[in-house]
Amino acid sequence: MLTVPWPVVPALLSGVGTVFLIAYLRRHRGKPGANWLLLALVGQALWCFSAGFALLVFEPSLRWGLEVLTWIGITWTGVPFFAFGLEYTGRGNVIRTPSFGLLVLLPVLTTVLVVTNPLHELVWQDFRLDPVFGAATVSYEFNAWAYAAIMIGTVFAASGTFLLFDTVVSYGPLYRSEALAVGISTLPPGIGLLVWLFGIGPVPQLNLSAALFLPHVLLDAYAFVGSGMFTFNPVTRRTADRSAIEDLENPFVVVNTDERVVDLNPAAAAWFDVSEPSVLGTALDVATGVDIDVTATNQVVTHGANGERRELAVSTSELRDPSTELVGHTIVFQDITEQRRRKQRLEILNRVLRHNLRNDLNVVDGYVGIAVERVDDEEVATMLERARTDVESVIGTGEKAWAFERAFDSTSPSPPPIALRNVLSAVADDLEGTTRGAVDVSVPADLVLAANREILAQLFLQLVENGLEHTDAEEPTVTVTGEAGDSGTAVVTVRDDGPGIPEHELAVLERGEETALEHGSGLGLWIVTWCVATLGGDVSFDASDGGTTVTVRLPGVVESNVDRSREMAASGGESAVADSETRSDIEPASGVGDRFGSTSRSG
Repeated sequence: MLTVPWPVVPALLSGVGTVFLIAYLRRHRGKPGANWLLLALVGQALWCFSAGFALLVFEPSLRWGLEVLTWIGITWTGVPFFAFGLEYTGRGNVIRTPSFGLLVLLPVLTTVLVVTNPLHELVWQDFRLDPVFGAATVSYEFNAWAYAAIMIGTVFAASGTFLLFDTVVSYGPLYRSEALAVGISTLPPGIGLLVWLFGIGPVPQLNLSAALFLPHVLLDAYAFVGSGMFTFNPVTRRTADRSAIEDLENPFVVVNTDERVVDLNPAAAAWFDVSEPSVLGTALDVATGVDIDVTATNQVVTHGANGERRELAVSTSELRDPSTELVGHTIVFQDITEQRRRKQRLEILNRVLRHNLRNDLNVVDGYVGIAVERVDDEEVATMLERARTDVESVIGTGEKAWAFERAFDSTSPSPPPIALRNVLSAVADDLEGTTRGAVDVSVPADLVLAANREILAQLFLQLVENGLEHTDAEEPTVTVTGEAGDSGTAVVTVRDDGPGIPEHELAVLERGEETALEHGSGLGLWIVTWCVATLGGDVSFDASDGGTTVTVRLPGVVESNVDRSREMAASGGESAVADSETRSDIEPASGVGDRFGSTSRSG
C-alpha cells in the first residue's frame, strides 16, 4: 500500500486552493493591483505544487528539477506581491519608476542563476537526497545568493502586507477584518521559509513553507473573495484624498450647499490662519476673509496675508452625490500675486523704456546729424548739449528701473523692525546733496515698522524726488510728515509746492496699464505704486495748482516699540528718543545713495 508522507497533502491542497483563487480573481484583471496579485499567485501555485510533488520523487535528476521549480516559485512571489500592495493602495506611480524596474530584475536574475546553478554554484552546492518521515527531502549548502534571494523576497512580501494593512485600516471598519486576515496570512509560510533557510529545528532539511500556505490560502480567500475587496478597493479614495486634500499645495476648501466649511487642507488652514476644528461649520466668507461666488468662474479675489495683499485665482467645482444631487462645492485658491505683478512691471517697463529710447534717441540722432553737417557752426555746442541731456534722461530712466528691481529682489518674508524716521532722513540727505531744494522730515522717532528697508526707501525716494524736480519754484521744498494710524498702520504724507501731477498720469495709474496713446512721463509713479503694493499698503494723490499731496498708509507698525517709547517719553522725556534710535533690533540709518546706487535727477 502506497503511503503518502504527511507534508505532501497540505502542500498540494495549498496549490489547488491557489489555482481556484487565480480562477476567481481573473475576472478582476486590469483593476488596480489585480495583475500583480495574479502573478504572485502563479508563483505561489508553482511553489506549492513543485514542493509537494518533490517530496514523492526519489530519482536525483527529477528531484533536482522539482527543487529548481520550487525556487522559481519562491522567487516570483515576493516582488509581485509588493507591487500588488503598491498599486492596490494607490501608490502605482512607484511601479512606473526606473528603480522599480531594476527591482523586477532581481527575480529574473535569481531564476537564471537557479537554473544554471550546476555551472557556478552561486545559489547552493553539495545537493543530495536526505529523506525524513518517508519524504524525499534534500540537503544542500546555501551560498550567498540563496540567502540574498530569499531574504529580499521575504522583505518585499512583508512590505506589501504592511501597505495593505496600513491602508485598509486607515479607512475605518470597512476592511478592518480583511486587513487582519491579509496581515496574518503571510506569517505561516514566511516563518516556515525562514526556519528552513536558517536550518532551525531537528529536521532542517524539511521545508514546510508550501504546507503552511494552506491557512494563507484560506485567509486570502476570505479577504479577496468573500468580502469583494477588488470591487471596493481603496485606491480611489486614497487618490482623491491625496491629490485633492492632503498633498495639494494650493489652499483647498469644501463647503456645503449653505456655503459653510466642511473640510479644508493644511495649505488652506495655514493661508487663512485658521485651525480645522474651529473653522468647520463656519461661513465661507468668515473663514477665508474674502467674498466668493461659488457659482462663478475665473474669479480673482484680494486677501491680506502676513501684512501684504495677495491676489488669488479662485476655481470652484460642484460636488454631487451618486444620485447627482448637489451637496456642495470644492474651492481651490492659487496665489497669482507675483505673476500678475511681474507681468505688469515687465509690460510697463518695456513700454516706457521702448518709448523713451525711441523718442529721445531719435532726437539725439537728429541733432548729432545736424552737428556733423555744420561742424563749424556756433550752434553746435547748444545742439550737443541738448543731445547729452536727452541721453542722460534715458540713462536715468534705466537707472530707476534697475534700482527698483534690485530693491524688489531684496525682499524678505520676515524683515527686521526699522525706524521710519531713519529711512526718510537718509532719503532727504541723499536728495538734498544732489538736487536743488530742501526736504523737511517730521516723523516721530518711535514710529517703527516691520518692513523691507530697500522697498521703503525706494518708495519715498521717488515721491520726494518728484516733488523737488517737477516744480517752477526757485527754492523747492518737500515736506514729509508721519504718524501712527489705526490698526497698526503708519500714515506718511509727502507735500510739494509744484504744479501738481497731471490728471492723465494719475488716470494711467488707476487703470493699471499704459496704452499706445496714453502713457506716463516716466517710471517714478509706477515705482511708487509697485512699492506700496509690495509693502501691503495703499496710496492716494491730491493734486492742485498749489502742489501735490501724496498720502501713504503702510501696515506693520511694531506696537511694542511704539508703546515702550511712549511710556518712556511720558516718564523720561528725551530718553525715549534715544532708546528708540539705539535699539539693536532696529536698523540704523544709512545713505540711500550708498544702498541703491545713483539715481537720475532728470525726471
